[in-house]
Amino acid sequence: MPVGSYRINKDGHLQRKIGEASGANHKRWRNVAELLWIEANGPLPAGHIVIFRPGMRTAVLEEITLDRIECISRADNARRNHPANKSPELARLVQLKGAITRQVNRIAREAEERKAP
Repeated sequence: MPVGSYRINKDGHLQRKIGEASGANHKRWRNVAELLWIEANGPLPAGHIVIFRPGMRTAVLEEITLDRIECISRADNARRNHPANKSPELARLVQLKGAITRQVNRIAREAEERKAP
């Protein structure tokens, strides 16, 4: 696709092609919301991302405006998306899944150690 083309990525974000660099897609494609933020406010600070405000996400070019987006730190983003903030039941399920995975991995590791001469 030519530079300047638009696409919607697998996460539903509208992206614009910004170059022809080889390698990873992030070298060629950028989220339109991020490009809008950079145009209005300059480069993103290190460790920060541009996100849509809650309930304002869109993939329609004309609807992506500065009042719908914000720049937050990756740490704030992780806190917002932590399972404990979704529901206590989900947080407990995530914790139990981790405990089960650790036990399965321990059992598999011990089985491999017994096989090795």
